[in-house]
Amino acid sequence: MASNLITTKELYNVRVMGGKNATKRIGKVRAFVYHPKERRCIGIMVKRPDLLWMFHRKDLFVSLDGFEFEDGRVVLADDANTRDKAACKAIDVRLDDCVIWGGMPVVTESGATLGTVGVVTFSLVTGKVESFLVDTGATANALLGTRSVPGDLVLGFRRGIGCALSGEYEGSDENPVLGAILVKDEAADIAIEGGAAEKAGAATAVAMDKAHTAVDKVKPKVSEAAHVAGDAVNKGAYATGKQIGKATGMFSEFKEEYDKARGPKPEKRSVDEEALAVDDAEEDATEVVPDEAPKKKPAKRASQDSASEGIGRAVGSQLKAAGGMFSAFKEEFDKARRDD
Repeated sequence: MASNLITTKELYNVRVMGGKNATKRIGKVRAFVYHPKERRCIGIMVKRPDLLWMFHRKDLFVSLDGFEFEDGRVVLADDANTRDKAACKAIDVRLDDCVIWGGMPVVTESGATLGTVGVVTFSLVTGKVESFLVDTGATANALLGTRSVPGDLVLGFRRGIGCALSGEYEGSDENPVLGAILVKDEAADIAIEGGAAEKAGAATAVAMDKAHTAVDKVKPKVSEAAHVAGDAVNKGAYATGKQIGKATGMFSEFKEEYDKARGPKPEKRSVDEEALAVDDAEEDATEVVPDEAPKKKPAKRASQDSASEGIGRAVGSQLKAAGGMFSAFKEEFDKARRDD
């Protein structure tokens, strides 16, 4: 039975063929006709092209047993009793009493309006309605989704509720005749599914779950790396401390060697002694002996040179020691880094 189920969406606007060899174009499927009291589809309305593109022709009613759905098109049976009044007589209904469900309001027993009838699923053999979708507008359908109402919750067509009808039952503007598809109150509790919002919410939930999983996987590695880095820093700091300790001793030795090479510091003289020294120097400068050869300076320069050489040797020895200290520092640092 499931293979006989079809939707109005699949049949709508499909080309209808007829004739002995099914080569004659009859028109296209325009609407679906339902029994006025029962929950079943009894046939289709075929829109025929205008005669000579000028004269309008009435739509053709074809009962369910008067056509086959083959290769994506509707093929009419070569039987006049399956069309228009003859078909209605065989079904024992008046065509004007029948209802086109598409676009009719859907109302619950308590009076709540759920939307309008959208795509209907029915059997091609019996016409029994299996379910239909409640349409709430293109935007709402795409964003929020649709509600599928099963056939056992459908009570059928009812007058006096819903929207104004047209045709034989059309009333005046002041007193229109109303009609709607009545369903049980349980239909209002059916969940709306398939909207973009639902898909986006599911995608967001999946993305968040993946993100949390990735974070949980990364956390142990980050902690391990941080631990290793901390050990390297601690070892490097220890090596640096050792070299700084050696450097402190080296600079103390450097100062001792420098002081030894420089000799004793000159005694400081008071301001009066400095002034007397300056006066003596000026007096010596004023006493000029003509034709006297210039006197040689005392051998103070030699002592200064020897002192400078001693200082240079002390500085050189200490710089050599410092060079060894920095080499040792680099070796300690590289060793600490390799241990990690």
